[in-house]
Amino acid sequence: MANDIIIPTDGSEYAEKAAEVGFDFAEKLDATVHALAVGDVNISEISSIGGAPPQSKQDVTDVAAEWADELAAAARERGLETETVVKTGVPAEEIAAYAAELDAEMIVIGTAGRTGLEKRILGSVTDKVVRTAPVPVVTVRPDGSIDAA
Repeated sequence: MANDIIIPTDGSEYAEKAAEVGFDFAEKLDATVHALAVGDVNISEISSIGGAPPQSKQDVTDVAAEWADELAAAARERGLETETVVKTGVPAEEIAAYAAELDAEMIVIGTAGRTGLEKRILGSVTDKVVRTAPVPVVTVRPDGSIDAA
């Protein structure tokens, strides 16, 4: 039976901290790391309304692919078996759906600590993953400490 750990990334320092924890789990469980990045369609929709320069779905997916490639390269440097996965959609939904499809052992994801208006408007991807994922979720705080949900 294959062990699979999904490590979502958004290219942030929080995702990097989570990746280190995920890599440690992968080593202990002899698991394959699934470096998952999602081209967030919400960003392309928001930027097309105003604010930052317009980004197409392809633009956000291309950026996500770069993040996934970087995470996968870091996993390979640690000697881990790795799959690079790029999706386009709503990040929390895509992460949970991929976990169900894969029947993964766990998801290891960083918390960004959003507060105030930004959290109310955007919500938290991590919170949504914890609530909807069909597998255990390990959350990694900005200081590197972990929680399991």
